[in-house]
Amino acid sequence: MIPEKIIDDIREQTDIVEVIGSVLDLKRSGSNFKALCPFHPEKTPSFMVSPGKQIYHCFGCGKGGNAFNFLMEYEGVSFVEAARKLASTTGIEVDKYISYGDKKEKLDPYYRAMEFAGDFYRKELLESTDAEGAREYLQKRGFDGELAEFFKLGYAPPAWDRFYRAASEEGLSRDILLDLKLVMRGSGGSGYRDYFTNRVIFPIIAISNRTVGLAGRVLDGSEPKYLNSTESQIYSKGRMLYGLNHAISEVRKLKSVVLVEGYADYLMLWKNGIRNISAVCGTSLTEQQVRLLARYAKRVYIINDGDRAGKRASVRAADQLLVEGFDIRIVSLPESEDPDSYVRKNGADALIKMMHSAPGYFDYMKLEAEKGLHATYRKSKVVKHILEVVSRVREPVDRDLMLQEVSGLFSLSADTLRTAIKRRPGRAGGENQEHSPGSTKREDIQKELFRIGLEGDSYSRRLLENLMEDDFEGVLFRKYYKALDLALKNGIDIKSPDFTGAIKDPELSRLASEIALLELTPGPIDEVFEDTLIWLKKAALRDEMDEMKRQVIQFQEQGKDADSTAKTEIAEAYRKITREYKKLGLKGDNESDESQ
Repeated sequence: MIPEKIIDDIREQTDIVEVIGSVLDLKRSGSNFKALCPFHPEKTPSFMVSPGKQIYHCFGCGKGGNAFNFLMEYEGVSFVEAARKLASTTGIEVDKYISYGDKKEKLDPYYRAMEFAGDFYRKELLESTDAEGAREYLQKRGFDGELAEFFKLGYAPPAWDRFYRAASEEGLSRDILLDLKLVMRGSGGSGYRDYFTNRVIFPIIAISNRTVGLAGRVLDGSEPKYLNSTESQIYSKGRMLYGLNHAISEVRKLKSVVLVEGYADYLMLWKNGIRNISAVCGTSLTEQQVRLLARYAKRVYIINDGDRAGKRASVRAADQLLVEGFDIRIVSLPESEDPDSYVRKNGADALIKMMHSAPGYFDYMKLEAEKGLHATYRKSKVVKHILEVVSRVREPVDRDLMLQEVSGLFSLSADTLRTAIKRRPGRAGGENQEHSPGSTKREDIQKELFRIGLEGDSYSRRLLENLMEDDFEGVLFRKYYKALDLALKNGIDIKSPDFTGAIKDPELSRLASEIALLELTPGPIDEVFEDTLIWLKKAALRDEMDEMKRQVIQFQEQGKDADSTAKTEIAEAYRKITREYKKLGLKGDNESDESQ
């Protein structure tokens, strides 16, 4: 594994504002920065980044930590992969330290095998005499050599095992090739053969710019038309969006994304200058893909095939996007067209014009309701579909505004629509549903006390002297107490990234980042600190008193003798703690204030 010294060097030479600012639109907020959280939908920024402490925290969903944690959450990579990426920007060499004893770090051979496959098929397209048909196909589709090179398009030859033999000569593990389904066992168990044959290859590349899968388009008219990589340790088609790695900067800049279904659709739009684009990888749009888009875009233009299947797919995708708070535009192509063919015939400007005039979700659904015969029946079906989708919207205000829009469009009472939603079984968007993590009063006070402790060693030392680890409720708070104690003993500046930013435990790092970015309670800091300290001490004493009461009741239930030594000791300890509790004065203290 990577030595602690190297990890510390990477952390010290990394600027978390640069790391997060490269993918999020950070805005200055006092001494910190803020942005819309990439990990959950929100309209008001609650995601904070501290350059001084080199940490981030979202006060909406609770995620937080240092630069390592951010990359692990944001890109879905292991700690070692995050360290490798951060090290690449600092010039620090880490690969020589990496061992693969840990299961999480065993993925590199899989990436290597997939990268080899992509390179192999790319070379076949460029050099193989068998690839003439593939080159002609790409030229006919309008995908010239420059575009093919940029997207690393390839060709899988018709030979039975050409790739398998090349991979074996390279020393790649057969088991890994089988896991990735780059090769298959021959029928009847006779040898091994290539999974992709006689197909144009579209590499699927993650945001981290690593090849994780392949898609193959058949050249001889056989079925299936498209063959995609199987799910593997490095590839989940429901979490990936084709081409987003190339489009991400444009998507971020425009705050919008054009979503299409096919690889050829993507390439044609890209070639014609539409660069804020992405495509699903052989699936309907999934919740994970929607969350991925939410990191970068606010508006989505859905452009599917113009046939009935394409329109149904557009509505399914729009349903998912509406729930997550996107501004949606649904582009309806002529029935016989797809995005690729439409742009080839009419040009990109014609498509862009359609995008600018495309209806939003509710307007589109109203147009659908007005089509065909049996208008009342169709309208009823469409409204019920809309209500099912709107019922899943988490934010009550957004949900009610949507119902008002539906009310106006369909000439229905808003109260009727609200009643219909309330009657829906298992409604996901109820007012009592909390998206942000809840916390008890005691947890909030513990956070506040630790936050004041970060104002200086004197506060932290008083905290440690007056409270014990067991006085804190919750395993993570006790871990934080121990981390603070250890930092002071080692002479670490608790106001610097050497304390909060250096915590490696993901859960503890999340708590530490939240504490560090909390706003201080208004008022004299010494008085707030003293009151908070006393509140927690009293809470800890109440815990002890409650435990002793429980033991006394247990003695009584067991019929123990009233003069038993144990019972006498408990009673004396209870009196002692009660006296100590009464000595602790707290302005405005009463039983309701102390409730937890």
